[in-house]
Amino acid sequence: MRAHFAFIESNTTGTGKLAVERLVAQGQQVTFITRQPGKYPFLAKLAGSPDLQVLEADTNDREAMDACVRALTARTRVDALLTFSTFYVPLVAWLAARYGFRYLHPDAARICHEKHEARKVLRAAGQPTPEFWLVTSEAQALQVSREATYPCVVKPTAESGSTGVRRVDSPEALLAHYRSLASRRVNERGQALAGEVLVEGFLTGPEFSVETVTLARGDTRVIGVTRKHLSAPPHFVELGHDFPAPLDDGERQALERAVVAALDAVGFDLGPAHTEIRLCAQGPVVIEINPRLAGGMIPELVRHATGIDLLTVLLEQLLGRPVDLTPRQKATASIRFLTASGAGRLAAVHGVEDARQEDGVREVSVDKAPGVTVRPPESSGDRLGHVIASGEDRAHVERAVTQALGRIRFDVVAPEAAA
Repeated sequence: MRAHFAFIESNTTGTGKLAVERLVAQGQQVTFITRQPGKYPFLAKLAGSPDLQVLEADTNDREAMDACVRALTARTRVDALLTFSTFYVPLVAWLAARYGFRYLHPDAARICHEKHEARKVLRAAGQPTPEFWLVTSEAQALQVSREATYPCVVKPTAESGSTGVRRVDSPEALLAHYRSLASRRVNERGQALAGEVLVEGFLTGPEFSVETVTLARGDTRVIGVTRKHLSAPPHFVELGHDFPAPLDDGERQALERAVVAALDAVGFDLGPAHTEIRLCAQGPVVIEINPRLAGGMIPELVRHATGIDLLTVLLEQLLGRPVDLTPRQKATASIRFLTASGAGRLAAVHGVEDARQEDGVREVSVDKAPGVTVRPPESSGDRLGHVIASGEDRAHVERAVTQALGRIRFDVVAPEAAA
């Protein structure tokens, strides 16, 4: 049966792009609501399809979106409301509850989105958390700079993709980064910011994420654990993932138990979650709960490794259909992200076809075109593309993805040379 999916914004690449393309290819109906249609190149490529309608509306205004969804549902049947952008999960959860769509409970969506709220809820539930302070003024920042143990982490309260997240090693650095973040009036989606900044204790230990699907409150199924490769301090940009993570049973089970307990604590009641967590000396400590499918193409790694298609699972859940979470194969999959080694203008890309010929490589994608400005990664938006490899032998997969990555070369013209 043909279904109608109404999107409110999305990520610009990755799973959101795949979802729209797949639904249109299947002949499903898609209404894509956005304040910036030009932000999504895939919409332009699908222009003219009778199965895609693009509506321009102020997605940062809740009253405007209430009116938009009310008008849409009055003139046509809508089967599911969704987003693939972290920034709009709380809005979609509120609208879904208001108009009777299946989605995550609004309270859980809000708690997960507001990092300091999640910290408070987890601590109240007896979960281990780093020390943390919500800083709302210069005076508070000065006080916290005296109380904090260094190094520590200074981050926005509601951003995505490691944007603005930085390790600081002194009171002076804490105050400087606080002032930089607090001065921002809007985030990358144009949403108003209140000048709030989160300061957290620095966690040591390898970082992972746990991918889950919740069928109902208290009924969460673990799909697997992902190992993360992070950039060097002071930033925390994810440069690669391996799924499933190479862990012994005790480590894996400890991570999984901690994440399921955290999801229960915040009242998570439906859908996928991507929970970031560190395995510290004292045990697992949750960093944040993302109430959505993972970014960074992790759902594709899951599909290559297990045969479970998390995108399909999500869409079926939103339609109220039963989902199958049974693994169909046992393999491993890895992704490595392409990045620039210096700042400047991207002039040319070489070696993409050579990278695609590497045995075990499943996908090579370059997302930035010549002419754009690039820099070494400070957030996920600075990544230039990716390479995915998979297979039954972990060592072969990691070797293949590394070798393919090494075959791709970027010509970057330094700013002074470009001038």
